[in-house]
Amino acid sequence: MDSQRHNKTHKKPFNDIENPVGEADNSFKNLLEDSAREAYCRPWHRIERGLRLNRLRIFIEEVGPQFTMTKDEKDAFFIFLQKALDKKLLNTLKVVNYDQETQRITIIRGLEIKRNQEGILKWGFSTKKPRADGTRKKKKDDIPSVSTHGEESTETKIEDETNQIINN
Repeated sequence: MDSQRHNKTHKKPFNDIENPVGEADNSFKNLLEDSAREAYCRPWHRIERGLRLNRLRIFIEEVGPQFTMTKDEKDAFFIFLQKALDKKLLNTLKVVNYDQETQRITIIRGLEIKRNQEGILKWGFSTKKPRADGTRKKKKDDIPSVSTHGEESTETKIEDETNQIINN
């Protein structure tokens, strides 16, 4: 029989020859962190879905104290925004103001959040449509929006129909 068949020579692992294991892991981690930082610096419409969801979570955490949201309300609001993202309601730069320097959402135009008389928090997108009787463009401030700065542009009434958006 072949006696050479079971004699294996032991070679040093590649990492021991070139780099210690720690240096190889650190350079790989640095590469991943750099590409993640770079991904968040893109314009809103160029960010991938998973990264957008991450930014929406941060937006909810920043807006939460403004409306005294509970954890359950934050979770329901996130699901609402996630469905809106899937329905392509949050895809354009006109709807979502995203600051590339701070990598945060500053304003979502058309989004309304109100607490009704019973203390229940309701949210939805404004169904106001611009009138077509004039030739001038409407000011952007006419559309209600939610901002991380604690500002709301116009007061409009949320109808019970806005929660139907969640169910659709």
